[in-house]
Amino acid sequence: MKTLLGILGCAASLGFVAFGPSARAAEGDPNIAPTLEGTWRWTFTMPDGTTTRPKLKFTVEDGQLSGTTSFRAGTEIPVTNILVNGDQLSFQVVRRRNGEAVLTSYTGKWSERTIKGKIESNWAGENQSYDWLAERAHIGVEGVWRWTNSFFTGRGGGGGGGGRGGGGRGRGFESRVELEQEGDRITGKTVGNRFGGPVAISNGSITNNEVYFEIERTFGETKYLTKYQGKQSGDTIKGTMESEIEGEERVIDWEATRED
Repeated sequence: MKTLLGILGCAASLGFVAFGPSARAAEGDPNIAPTLEGTWRWTFTMPDGTTTRPKLKFTVEDGQLSGTTSFRAGTEIPVTNILVNGDQLSFQVVRRRNGEAVLTSYTGKWSERTIKGKIESNWAGENQSYDWLAERAHIGVEGVWRWTNSFFTGRGGGGGGGGRGGGGRGRGFESRVELEQEGDRITGKTVGNRFGGPVAISNGSITNNEVYFEIERTFGETKYLTKYQGKQSGDTIKGTMESEIEGEERVIDWEATRED
């Protein structure tokens, strides 16, 4: 039997998620809203047994609290009717199903690290409620990371030159990946891939803030495997990226910055 959790997960993953405009925090402590600022994530199980990790992001501008939600990078949609009263939080989501608007309400008690409460919706045709536990994100390596590649630019058909930090880089191209972490395992995919659709990373791991993963890209009929390894410090990873270009192994400096 499909749970409401699974049904909502399927709907959201298909893009049936819509939120309304921002709202001002309720009467109470004026410092409450800024404390909520940041990214929150939770996990639920789809009907086929797979899990997904939706994202809720709060921002404060000119004293006004607003938020967005997404199930994958690039699908952010605003939330509506945000109310904060002390440690109590509520907001709503309007989803579309068969042309009809379906309202889902989120309520919970928040702390520095978690939001714990309930989600209520009539998505399945009758009012249902289930537990909700969101955690502040950006624990470990989770998030969207950005950096510039220069393997394929410069002399000799576009290489960065042999060896670490080789010369002749020329203009590079930007790469972005969305990473998720479970224990010491890292999974994820490229975001906004200029050479095609998203590409899943492989062999991802993190140990003592040492990050490693691989990405295999296709240029024309040729595949290139790039190995990324570096030390994470907050919102920065510094290390090297290594790839074989035109039969030559090239290793250059790599610095990625977390943007979300």
